[in-house]
Amino acid sequence: MSEKIAWSDRAERAYGQIIDYVADEFGATRAKRYMKEVYETVGNLPENPKMGQIEPLLEGSRYEFRRLLIGHLTKIIYRESEERIEIADVWDTRKSPEELVARFKE
Repeated sequence: MSEKIAWSDRAERAYGQIIDYVADEFGATRAKRYMKEVYETVGNLPENPKMGQIEPLLEGSRYEFRRLLIGHLTKIIYRESEERIEIADVWDTRKSPEELVARFKE
């Protein structure tokens, strides 16, 4: 079982952008609540790495990507390996699904 969680550079950038947006639009209190929800959700992955659903947009990729929904506008995209769980992306679901697929073909 993987115990370590690692965030890709892309995921860290996207997460930071979402936090900045939430803070600017809805205030620091809401941004802190959002960060807590992400932290708690991602923190459950080591005990239950299959808790997320398989991301259908990324089926057929080299890896099996799963997703966790945070609220109804954010997907945490991750994959499990022997060594770790990698948070591959943090996706704003208001964006085009084709953009998500294209990001993983880069």
